[in-house]
Amino acid sequence: MRDERSNSARPARTHKHCPACGQSRSLCDFYTAVEGSPSGYCKDCQRALSRLTSRRRQAAMRLLIAAHPEEWAGLLGQPRRGGGWPGWLSGPLAGH
Repeated sequence: MRDERSNSARPARTHKHCPACGQSRSLCDFYTAVEGSPSGYCKDCQRALSRLTSRRRQAAMRLLIAAHPEEWAGLLGQPRRGGGWPGWLSGPLAGH
């Protein structure tokens, strides 16, 4: 037997709840994911999260460089390999 619920037309979704700011926002306030669904966070919260993540990554890199200045200077002095990757990066991602 056929499920009766599948025949009912669902109203189009126009708003979504952002868990970061707690607001219910229009779907145009969300980026669209690859599969076509709205992303998890609204655009404002996604941008703020991206900025925070970038700043954390930069701070971690500064700490690593400060902790190992000689090693970092040595890495900067290495010639680059083909493909534009730094010489210290090797493996499957380096395109070799």
